[in-house]
Amino acid sequence: MIALVGQSVVDRVKAPGRPWTERLGGSPWFAGQALAATGAPAAILTRGATPALRRPLHRLGLPVIVGPGRRSCVSVLRLASDGSRADEVGGFGEPFTPSDVAGWMAPALAGARAVVCGAIARDDFPPETLAALGRERRPVYLDGQGPLRARELGPQRLVGPLGPELLRHVTVLKLAEPEAEVALGGVRADAARALGVPIVVVTLAHRGAVLLEGGRCTPIAGDPVLGLADTVGAGDAFLALMASAMAAGAPAAVAARLACLEVAALLRRRLATGAASPGASEREASRRLDAGPARGAARDGTPARPRAGAATRR
Repeated sequence: MIALVGQSVVDRVKAPGRPWTERLGGSPWFAGQALAATGAPAAILTRGATPALRRPLHRLGLPVIVGPGRRSCVSVLRLASDGSRADEVGGFGEPFTPSDVAGWMAPALAGARAVVCGAIARDDFPPETLAALGRERRPVYLDGQGPLRARELGPQRLVGPLGPELLRHVTVLKLAEPEAEVALGGVRADAARALGVPIVVVTLAHRGAVLLEGGRCTPIAGDPVLGLADTVGAGDAFLALMASAMAAGAPAAVAARLACLEVAALLRRRLATGAASPGASEREASRRLDAGPARGAARDGTPARPRAGAATRR
């Protein structure tokens, strides 16, 4: 079983030719879709957003454990027809802590063969939390986008470096191409090796990926899906699929290739349905924001805060 840990994000999205919508985002949603589609065993451990916005998570057929929290990540996305986008941060959620790992997460983690940390903000997974998640010799897969983002509201800005303390307990680090420029100075096997992480994988959108392992650079062929504006979450899906394949015994290069193929299949389903939520209608997963992305938000850009309380499992 793969444990998918990350924030449930409030995504405020403007797609070409469509009104602003508010929908569920974040690694647990996109990674959960990918593993549910393949039938791979997984559990979702999350916090943030609201029960109504998180409702699609519970339709995936995976265990969902929701931890307490008072704040939510808010992401403002303006999508372009070529698949590129402009990202802004509208609010920050609460970091995951060692107490979370030992508390509400513990029952699900007990059966996990790997943990996928879908970091979206710089402090989502502090070093001590990654250490706690990696106990019992569990492989830890970390999305590098969060640790490389400046902690500031407004347009997203990448800043380095990725320090050894953060990466000490990471087995696989995923970077998108712009993140690799900041963290490695490009797609460089020598720089990846210097980080001390056993495996670094750089995703190249429709061009596939590059595996950086043991000072070697291995290209991974992609399966291009063109003509899709909304590719949000493809990286989250890739990392979860790679973790699942490696947990089943596949070598890293084979797992990365399988992940590329499965992500392409997911994006083709999205292209066919015109939604970022395969298996659910657009109305179920999002709502229209007629006055733009800020309507209904608090003064700091976050949504109404859910009441703190004990973790819930639904």
